[in-house]
Amino acid sequence: MSRLTVGQIRLTGWGECDNVTGGCQPRARVREAGHPAQFGPSRHARDRTVSHWSPGSTGIVKQKGRRMKSRMWLLGAVAFVAAAFAGSQSPARADEPAAKPTGPYVVVVGAGQFEDKAIDPRPTADADAKALYDVFTDSKYLGVPADRANLLTSTADAARGGQVATRDAIVKAVESAINHTGKDDLIILAFFGRGASAGDRTAFLTPDTVFKERAKTSLVFGSDLDGPFKKVKGQKILLLMDVHYKGFKPGGEEKVTEPTLTDVDALLFGSEDKEDSVRPQDRLMLLSGFISSDPLAKGNLSLFASTLIDALKGAADTPPNNEGYEPDGLVTSDELVKYLDNEIPKHARLIGKTDKEKEAQPIAIGSRTSHFPITRNPAVTASVKTRLDALQALAKAGAIDAELDKEGAALLWRMPKLKASQELRKDYQKLADGTLKPDAFIAARTALRDSLALARKEADGYARKVNDAVEVVTRYYVKETNPGELVAAAIKGMYRRIEEPLPTDLEEALKSPKTLTEARWTALLKDARTRLGRREDLELNKDVDVSVLMMMASLNDPYSVYFDEDTVRKMLSGLKGRFPGVGIQIRRDAVHDALLVVTPIKGSPAHAAGIQAGDLIVRVIRSVDNKTGAPLPDDAQKEYSTKGMKTDDAIGIITGKPGTPITLVIERDGKEITFPLKRNWVSVETVLGVKRDGAADWDFLLDPKHKIGYVRLTQFTQSTSGDLKVAIQELKQSGMKGMILDLRGNPGGFLVSAKQVCEMFVGREKLVSVRPRANGDAGPSQTYRGERPGDKSFEVVVLINGHSASASEIVAACLQDHNRAAIIGERSYGKGSVQDVIPFRETGGEIKLTIARYFPPSDRNIDKHATSGSPEDVWGVRPDQGLEVKLTREESNDLETHMRDLEIIPAPGGKPILVTEENDKQLKAALDYLRQQLAGGGKAPNAALPKKSGG
Repeated sequence: MSRLTVGQIRLTGWGECDNVTGGCQPRARVREAGHPAQFGPSRHARDRTVSHWSPGSTGIVKQKGRRMKSRMWLLGAVAFVAAAFAGSQSPARADEPAAKPTGPYVVVVGAGQFEDKAIDPRPTADADAKALYDVFTDSKYLGVPADRANLLTSTADAARGGQVATRDAIVKAVESAINHTGKDDLIILAFFGRGASAGDRTAFLTPDTVFKERAKTSLVFGSDLDGPFKKVKGQKILLLMDVHYKGFKPGGEEKVTEPTLTDVDALLFGSEDKEDSVRPQDRLMLLSGFISSDPLAKGNLSLFASTLIDALKGAADTPPNNEGYEPDGLVTSDELVKYLDNEIPKHARLIGKTDKEKEAQPIAIGSRTSHFPITRNPAVTASVKTRLDALQALAKAGAIDAELDKEGAALLWRMPKLKASQELRKDYQKLADGTLKPDAFIAARTALRDSLALARKEADGYARKVNDAVEVVTRYYVKETNPGELVAAAIKGMYRRIEEPLPTDLEEALKSPKTLTEARWTALLKDARTRLGRREDLELNKDVDVSVLMMMASLNDPYSVYFDEDTVRKMLSGLKGRFPGVGIQIRRDAVHDALLVVTPIKGSPAHAAGIQAGDLIVRVIRSVDNKTGAPLPDDAQKEYSTKGMKTDDAIGIITGKPGTPITLVIERDGKEITFPLKRNWVSVETVLGVKRDGAADWDFLLDPKHKIGYVRLTQFTQSTSGDLKVAIQELKQSGMKGMILDLRGNPGGFLVSAKQVCEMFVGREKLVSVRPRANGDAGPSQTYRGERPGDKSFEVVVLINGHSASASEIVAACLQDHNRAAIIGERSYGKGSVQDVIPFRETGGEIKLTIARYFPPSDRNIDKHATSGSPEDVWGVRPDQGLEVKLTREESNDLETHMRDLEIIPAPGGKPILVTEENDKQLKAALDYLRQQLAGGGKAPNAALPKKSGG
């Protein structure tokens, strides 16, 4: 059964606490490219010339006068570093053409001293930049030549050939990096210093920046580097930013808000509306911490720079950070992220003086789609070279052929991700070491190859399932689609996501996908899957998952996506309003190295048992399998310490099948308390009020004197309209005369829920029109009208802002069009499309597909994507004339934090947080407006708020 929805959108900065999984992250103005639970593992790379056992080729082994042929199958993702990777390039073979003189290009910027005394020095910035530059130019680690390495600091560095870090010099260096690199080359950009917002952009303060004129004198990422970045053509990009957004005196009455870094994000990854899973691969941004964090020093360097340098010198290519069964001599982006994530919090807890400093943690954006080598680990490279030389000697002696020599070189040079490829790598190591004879090696290799052959039935099943997804899209999508193009996207996407080059003949066959017949594209699906063989990253429907995911991405529709089975399970509360678990929101507490309970969820097992906000979970004990409920075997791990535990890992352990047991050991006031719990379905609150009472129930009366109620809807789930109805009944029993319906930050939800809410207020009127594709199977256009009388016995104000989307916009527009409510706040998000969430039973996943656009009663356009997106265009819901109340970014951030904190159930004796007009000028405007209306339409208490117009 499908679920018709008009949401939800994912918005930066709203809803970091995830009731679906129980996870909650500290507030940040930047988001990781990819919600941890959103999609399965994604590993992209284009950094190989040889990466696999190529299908259909032959390896000729000359031995004792015989010629032995062996058919090669893909073992997969043996990530081979391209010869152009200078300083860490794969070994060239005598019969190969010389690599072109390209390779990495490095731009390192440090600005710690400033001419403008309004900007405080950043003591370590110049030293950080110089130390990192030295690593990149050292032949032991990367060996970037001087003509491909730019150092820009507060003062010129003659010894290193460095220049002063002016805006023009930085732009010129970045342009040079992009112009002198090509596809698959690595560009490294590093910034150390101070930054600030410049309007809605992010500025890096250069030594000659005049702070009051920083929009003109500093480096503004979104404008100054936009032109150069448009020329990027497939290069790998590593952007390192240790930038502190404090330490300046604005002067006058200027209030400088924290930047959001959305312009930097867009610079590197493109449109923020894109789902994280389809952003450009091999682009990684590493931030030293959250925007509001304070920098820490370790010696004469920043903690970030010091840890980064250790990692790049080889520490990241050591246990427990290295990939595979041993260090391979290369520091990869994956290993770098893991090392920083482990080491920076560890050192911060030791050297930090305040709780905020102790909570320092790096932020990686793009890590799930970035898998490239960066530097060498000199402790291992010598042994790798010895084996490579030995392998080449075997080839020259005729013991192995050139094809096996190349395959072995790729495997020895970089650790493959697949287990079968790792086993083959071990055999190549033995072959090179002389402990495995060529005959025995060939036999082992052949046996391994045969074990990886994919059964025809599995390839047929893969093709059938992908075809089923293609049919769903072609039948119901809001725009006409070509099935051949969808299949081509599925095949190409699968190969891309698992880091395999598309075979030449397959690529040729997919060049004109529109002309493919069903029989032909089905045969191509089977062939494409068969060539990849059996491999763990494609088992258990993962092949279908990744193919359908990438097929959906090809629609270039941010709201049409595929969710695999695990993601569906983790996202249950997103629309249904409930999820299986114990019912807590958690986040990491870096100071105590444990999991902090942000709040229990009302009515959940955790809440009923007495778990409180502020408790620290120190251990988790389980006795049964999370999914099946079956007892765990005797040798299974049953007890888990939360020290160093990732929030995602904790979620995976704590959540599980309703009715199954789980035990949480928490620390409260220095004492441990054990809570044996039984998991159950947990309902998420979506209807919130002014404050909680002792039983954690909501009081909805905001202004007892004027009888004004307040209700905030956080999303539109299956239970929202029913809970809202109960809240209104309670308010009416208190004599309510006016009501504020707060939809700020509400990302949307079920269409039916939005219609039900509209009906409560306008009754048997036109609510919304839904218009699918004319020749599709989503049904005819429909205009929905209320079926029951609406309650019009009280005045209504609806609060909206730029994070109000989808179902929120349906409600706001409907009440505005029928003159039932005044709309106050800021222009809404502008999402005017309807999605159908269609169960994909073949995998247990779901396809969320845009099937229509919606229009409010006035038939005006809501969809921003249907326009140029300029402020002058008609899109979204605007506040009524004279009732627009804009917030500064700082005010919006503070409001966001306050609204999130309101959801917390305070511990016994704790003071509940209240909704108040004191620090919320949009809420104050709503109250002033209602008080004026209830007073009989006299002069508004706030002269800036005239009586509502119907617009």
